Amino acid sequence: MRSPAEEGLLRVEGLVRHFHGVAAIAGLTLILHRGESLGLAGGNGSGKTALIDIITGFARPERGRVWLGSQDVTGWPAHRIVHAGIGRTFQTPRVAPQLTVEQHLQAALLHRRLARQRELRETARAVELMDLGGVRRRETWALSAAQVRRLEIARALITGTRLLLLDEPFAALGPDDLPAMISALRRLHTEGLTMLVAARGDGLLQALCDRIAVIEAGSVSRIPRAAGSRHA
Repeated sequence: MRSPAEEGLLRVEGLVRHFHGVAAIAGLTLILHRGESLGLAGGNGSGKTALIDIITGFARPERGRVWLGSQDVTGWPAHRIVHAGIGRTFQTPRVAPQLTVEQHLQAALLHRRLARQRELRETARAVELMDLGGVRRRETWALSAAQVRRLEIARALITGTRLLLLDEPFAALGPDDLPAMISALRRLHTEGLTMLVAARGDGLLQALCDRIAVIEAGSVSRIPRAAGSRHA
């Protein structure tokens, strides 16, 4: 039998979680390989956000385990999960409207205790990757929906993320914003970032992900892409 480290960067095994007596996650098992972009497709109430909440420490499973490499991170608090290298975005963005883009990124850097020059480089890199240069000193309330989405991703990246979980990154984006978002996420993937991308349908995920898993009633069935997938 292979160890969790050999199975993938992230492995969830037999997760169960109820909310108000209803099973949001029902015995779910999933593997995310290092360097992979895995799509998670499902409708409202299917369990996408519940799964991301459990992985990132915003909810505890009643049963099951979460492994990051060979480390069991089940039930770790959210701040410890961030320190371990797992970042996330939210279905409804969690940003402070009075803070600028740059201030959000500076706040996200606090726990890393970097030298000032390293902080400046990390900030510049995140701003460049997510095309926020033109708005880096703009307050969040004045940003478009697409810019807020990109800010959330930049904020997750700057924490030192090696595994990024994206909860509905295409929600509220107009048709003109989608190509830029997909292009930015493809670039992160090309540079080796491991990603789990949750969305309501699989159309946009097909353009981005190595594999797509469909989640329904808290359970997952994997559907590998026919071509171009690096993982079976």
